Amino acid sequence: MKKSLLIGVLAFLFSCDDGELQIERVDFEAVDVTSCGKAEDPTETTFFFKIDQDEALLLNLASGLLANETTLPGSMTSTIPNASKLIYRLFSDNVSQAYFCDQIPPLEPAVLKENNATSGDLEVDTKVASVTSGQKTYSHTITITNLSLTNDQNERITDSSTFVYGDFETNTANSANLELPFSNYGTETEFETCDSPLGDGTIRLYKVLNDEFITLDLPVDSLANVVTPNETPRTFTLEGAAFKYVVVDTLASPEFACTTLPFSEEITSWNFESTSGAVNITTTENEPDSEGNLSYTHTIVLEQLALTLRGDGADVGDAALNEIETVNLGSYITYEN
Repeated sequence: MKKSLLIGVLAFLFSCDDGELQIERVDFEAVDVTSCGKAEDPTETTFFFKIDQDEALLLNLASGLLANETTLPGSMTSTIPNASKLIYRLFSDNVSQAYFCDQIPPLEPAVLKENNATSGDLEVDTKVASVTSGQKTYSHTITITNLSLTNDQNERITDSSTFVYGDFETNTANSANLELPFSNYGTETEFETCDSPLGDGTIRLYKVLNDEFITLDLPVDSLANVVTPNETPRTFTLEGAAFKYVVVDTLASPEFACTTLPFSEEITSWNFESTSGAVNITTTENEPDSEGNLSYTHTIVLEQLALTLRGDGADVGDAALNEIETVNLGSYITYEN
């Protein structure tokens, strides 16, 4: 991704004629983005820097642009120098992370030159970078367009090409590893069903949540419009991969949950499948609506759920998760014919 811009590189040369520092080019493209790592919640980090020996490119990012969820393009933006700031510094000697992160910064090296960006449109694009049995890692790509850095004579020293400042990663527990596993789904809206039947008297329920989804394949008669006796739910064994938890590196959709075909090659997915467990369904009758129609709420609880994160069949093997004792997945509503 080499969309170069003249920031892509700035390098200061010393002129022996008048003793002034003149801006040429600098290359920060191969330098990693760094932070001080002091924020209790890494998504609240707003200060970043890139160090290349005696040079540094600093970014003060507007708050609220980082989140542990996949974003829509153009949804997380900021402007320079109003809400965010980009600063180039040249030092008298090589500079280290301690210079920016120590509570009392060292006196040396000294700042020889500082240039502030006078304009720029900043965007943060976030998506899932990797998933393990315990966590999701998000990559936040920071991009600046229409960037302008000026020297002491107010001369613009960059063009308006796209400049990728770099990637910053944050981690969070995946839904299966929350303190209450899948509790984020229990508070969502009711289950939906896929339009296309799976055959053999089976239907698929699903919930989509940002960049992930869960599916549950059940016998049709498990959702009968019949109230279950008190404390006696309908119980079914989770056979095969009847329950799935899938994370993708894009925004998920109902089509992802309902397809029986592999995803396109452009999409990376991480697939958790049930290997054993039980489904308990409790059915209650709701009050009739204004026209006297009856509906039923089916509350779905999984017990002794065993999940396995499937490997890629080549370099990465399967990873079994610890058994989850109880998962309240929420409810599904059916209506009387």
